[in-house]
Amino acid sequence: MILRAALVLLTCGLMLDAKLESQVPAQACKSTVTGHLETIPLESRVYGKKRFLRVWLPPGYSDSALASKRYPVLYLFDGQFLFDRCTSQPFPDEWHVDEIVTDLILKRTLAPLIVVGIDNAGPGVREDEYSRYGEVSNAPQKLSAFMTTEVLPLIDGKYRTTADRAHRGVGGASLASLAALTLLLDQPDTFGLGLLESTSLQNGNGRILQETSQVVQGPIRISIGVGTAEVPPAEAAAHGFPRFDGAFVTMSQTLANNFQKSLMNHPDVRLTVQPGGQHQPKYWSERFGPAVSFLFPTEQQARE
Repeated sequence: MILRAALVLLTCGLMLDAKLESQVPAQACKSTVTGHLETIPLESRVYGKKRFLRVWLPPGYSDSALASKRYPVLYLFDGQFLFDRCTSQPFPDEWHVDEIVTDLILKRTLAPLIVVGIDNAGPGVREDEYSRYGEVSNAPQKLSAFMTTEVLPLIDGKYRTTADRAHRGVGGASLASLAALTLLLDQPDTFGLGLLESTSLQNGNGRILQETSQVVQGPIRISIGVGTAEVPPAEAAAHGFPRFDGAFVTMSQTLANNFQKSLMNHPDVRLTVQPGGQHQPKYWSERFGPAVSFLFPTEQQARE
């Protein structure tokens, strides 16, 4: 019950902002998508329900001169919140992934890549599917099966991807980051790059830190981000966690140290502790550009 309260606590600031936003008179929402975004329905046999994949294609993808070019892929959970403010409810804003990636590619500081947003199944169900140690005991196995037998075959079959671990990343924020971490641990030959923001490492009362204390095969590169003010102090104290923010930062630092000590390889680990960073898309968006550039360097950067 205490750990469930901690998970709820992380969403308090977001839900407050969303409530204030909902008090504004409803108006027709104008899409904020930059570039080419395709929305693909996926009838999942693993989960027994429809899910949407939001596939963002980089500039030049459809150019005839680049018809043979293949691209790395970054898979991000909570796909509704990545590209378009109109689909980001109940959150008041999006991650601005499309704008950030477009800008970095055009500046030649990021390798052109495909970004696939995987929609969550909604409140309650999202927690069941993303929690590594939740009430659904086989959640990690179902997540792995969903990704490896349904999502990846669809994307690799439809788009010009480079289908290997060195060019395939997975990420998210909060519980979605924990889901990404599950795949990095359980499918290391499939996903070699990780983007973990404000990871819900308290899930399972620290068991994930115990699991990662002796990783045999770590990812190739992993970016870990966390803020120093994820939850307002008064709210944390009211829920019985007066030292929550300090503990949250320490957990991310421990995770970074654990991955650096992987036994069969020594991953490149990037840890960002953002002063004043809160548990909201605004701060994940601010950290996203440097994180994705670290994970997907250009050919010239990779040689340097």
